Amino acid sequence: MEKIDHQISSEDAGSRLDRFIRRHHPMINQGRIEKLLRGGAIRVDGAKAKSSTRIAEGQIVTMPLVIMTEASKPKPQNKISPEVVKTVQQAVISRGQGWIALNKPSGLATQGGSGTSQHIDGALPEAFPEEEKLRLVHRLDRDTSGVLVVATTLASARDLAAGFQHQDHAKTYLALAVGQPKIKQGVINAPLAKAGGKGHERMVVDEDGQPAVTLYKVLDYMGRSVSLIALRPKTGRTHQLRAHLASIGCPIMGDGKYGGAEAFPNDAVTRLCLHAAAIEMADGSFVTAPIPDDMRRVFNFFGLDADEAFRQASNPTCFED
Repeated sequence: MEKIDHQISSEDAGSRLDRFIRRHHPMINQGRIEKLLRGGAIRVDGAKAKSSTRIAEGQIVTMPLVIMTEASKPKPQNKISPEVVKTVQQAVISRGQGWIALNKPSGLATQGGSGTSQHIDGALPEAFPEEEKLRLVHRLDRDTSGVLVVATTLASARDLAAGFQHQDHAKTYLALAVGQPKIKQGVINAPLAKAGGKGHERMVVDEDGQPAVTLYKVLDYMGRSVSLIALRPKTGRTHQLRAHLASIGCPIMGDGKYGGAEAFPNDAVTRLCLHAAAIEMADGSFVTAPIPDDMRRVFNFFGLDADEAFRQASNPTCFED
């Protein structure tokens, strides 16, 4: 089998071997990479390697030439609409060294998947053609709005992604919830596990699940029926905030998955009322995303002050009292 060598550059140094291959040859799926590695067809400095091997600058990764042939075939892609590209361009709220922050609107997916052709990840190349390659470093649910950070270089992507994975970046969310927590400020420490079949997956509290911890603070309320809650996840589980609030009897408004019909007390609730209001990043940067109009309308309906809520949530000391 004919081979081709790749010498590792400083930009790729530190990457996992499988991620390096997928980045340069996106047509090759993970299963094929694993098979080639097991058979020794892909090697690092002439030695067999694993997908998790970290590559260093100057090393030589040797791969079958057929990979280059397959990678050269055009990859079918869904066309991102001009409207989505424009939405992403207009969503920029801040820029820093190696990153751009967006105020993601509710209803727009972060990345593609089964049945999802319009998403932020797909719009990035057209929205920011001046950038070599923007990369997602964390996610927000489709119906959650607020701060979404994308990296502008591979090095910043690695650093930022590691920071999100280890919760080095403090994220503060605002939620309008049904009911009122018995304790006005506290910690929800409840392990979460996935339940339900395909298409009906949801996270449930399970003592054998993955650790999940959320700080919360009630900022305001209307009687006993509606609470405005600031949330700070200390772990990054799927649907963590939604599942945790539902577990204490206060599902987020507009969240049919975790709150059922109870999450829609009236016609004023037209979206998931969860907003990523602020991120304090490990480098000291503090990024805030104003509450969007569609969520402000829900605030107004219940007589809650959106501006005051945003002021409190965007204060770095929100959870210190």
